[in-house]
Amino acid sequence: MLPQVLVGLGAVSVLSAGCLFWLERLQPLFASLAVAALVYQGLLVWRRPRHRRTTTVLFILWASIGVSALVLLTWVALWLRYR
Repeated sequence: MLPQVLVGLGAVSVLSAGCLFWLERLQPLFASLAVAALVYQGLLVWRRPRHRRTTTVLFILWASIGVSALVLLTWVALWLRYR
């Protein structure tokens, strides 16, 4: 039983390393998609008539921008820490 477990762990680690490699290669794509989504969300909000831009809609927009900034700053901090 132990050899099967070790082979399974080895396969999982190889698969994880391959996924990590591709995730690192695709980081610019993920970042550009996140920026594009924020720009699109901002355009949707600012194209609304002024009376339909409620504080709730603006709060959701700014919360999205805040969460995205937090994720970006965390990514930069981790990148600087582990480079």
